[in-house]
Amino acid sequence: MNKKAVFLDVDGTIVANHQTISPKVKEAINQARKNGHKIFICTGRNKAGINQELKEVNFDGIITSAGSYVEIDGHVVHCCFFSNDLVKKVTKVFDENNIVYNYECTNITYMSKKMIELFAKLDQEDITNSEMERIIAEHNEKFNAHDMDSYDGLGVHKISFVARNKDDFLAAKKELDDDVIFILHDLGNTNLNGEIISKTDNKGTGIKHAIEYLQMDIKDTIGFGDSMNDYDMIKTVDCGVVMENGSLELKKIADRICLSVENDGVYDEFIKLGLI
Repeated sequence: MNKKAVFLDVDGTIVANHQTISPKVKEAINQARKNGHKIFICTGRNKAGINQELKEVNFDGIITSAGSYVEIDGHVVHCCFFSNDLVKKVTKVFDENNIVYNYECTNITYMSKKMIELFAKLDQEDITNSEMERIIAEHNEKFNAHDMDSYDGLGVHKISFVARNKDDFLAAKKELDDDVIFILHDLGNTNLNGEIISKTDNKGTGIKHAIEYLQMDIKDTIGFGDSMNDYDMIKTVDCGVVMENGSLELKKIADRICLSVENDGVYDEFIKLGLI
């Protein structure tokens, strides 16, 4: 078979519940690379957010921040940021609508303590101060998170947010729809968790930058994902694989459905696709 370029989402695809990559999936990645295939991380996280995964197993390249940063063999192939004016506009709109948010730069994430608490689902009265500080410290180390108050104008690839109610979200979205793409996720019954990405960069365009650099054909691409921020990836690659635990909407456009992340779906599908 032709050598393939394989693009792997992180959360819900090669990592379950923010844990580590399983031994079987590591084995699959390592063996596929030995067989001559190119294996990439393709994630909405910024580069800072995948440090642990990069320590656990070697990849041929990374596509991070929803396609706005592409690096292959240590070479930056593509890098794009929101304009300063757009960052200021988003900040103003989110502040006016009581939406908390973070700035995702390449190697730093600027985040408020409240944002960390919301993502960690720590709005519980029985969490002690010492436990809270420990969890926040672990989160800060994992994502190289700095206090939002220390932001000094560094380039921003993507902005993640949490709205406490639907009306706040819809009001902000109405003001920003012409400027950015909104991707909405789930976070409990009351909070709306999502991210805004560039109108010109997404996981699909990141893949196109990568294969152009590698001088490969789009017909030799495979993508694995689970959520709606993988939509452009699944639409772009020749073979789009969606995890069993994935979004129902995403499954509608999938070429293949594999086992869940908990059941080492990537490992199993690598075998079925003849990559290992």
